[in-house]
Amino acid sequence: MTRSPVSTRRSVLGAAGVLTAMLLFAVTVGAAIHTSGTTFVWSVNMISDLGDGACRPRDGRWICSPGSAAFNVGLLLTGVLLGVAALCLTARWGRWLAGSVAVMGLGLVVAAVFPAGDTGAVHLAGVILALVVPAGGLLLSAVRPETSWLRRGRRTRGTLATVALLFCAENRIPPALVQEGTGQIIIVSCLLLALLVESVRVLATRSG
Repeated sequence: MTRSPVSTRRSVLGAAGVLTAMLLFAVTVGAAIHTSGTTFVWSVNMISDLGDGACRPRDGRWICSPGSAAFNVGLLLTGVLLGVAALCLTARWGRWLAGSVAVMGLGLVVAAVFPAGDTGAVHLAGVILALVVPAGGLLLSAVRPETSWLRRGRRTRGTLATVALLFCAENRIPPALVQEGTGQIIIVSCLLLALLVESVRVLATRSG
């Protein structure tokens, strides 16, 4: 089936937007970690700790992020950009996958507006939207692809989504096999890698 120029252009803009959102997220996290006075241990601390404006112990780890305000702004912008970009990819990614990535963007916005320190329950809801929902969307797109585009790369998406979901469950059900920080890094890495592959594939096909 031949795609219309408008649909193709929208998909390309969406893929570029997803990659830009990922870059913004990386810059946001890196800038917060390298802000003077920040205490962050990858294996122990959660990424959300960078948005907590107070220096204090919580759940057995020390949290101190002087750049919390900038981190939360960056996270919010990442979420908005990711959500809009994902919706532009509906024709290629289908409603379930594109929708789950848009929900991921919404989750990042919620996590940014409601930092973990003082609004833990709402923040946790945002984290679930940002991690569990897109992992579910990726897995569903591998098991039952909505579009012909999704028939390629099913094994990669399915594997990354399964690993992410397993560690989402492992982080919440004791006894934990890995430290929370390590588990979250694995989850985020799986999701970002899957989105990277799918976005680059859109752009590469367009270039070809």
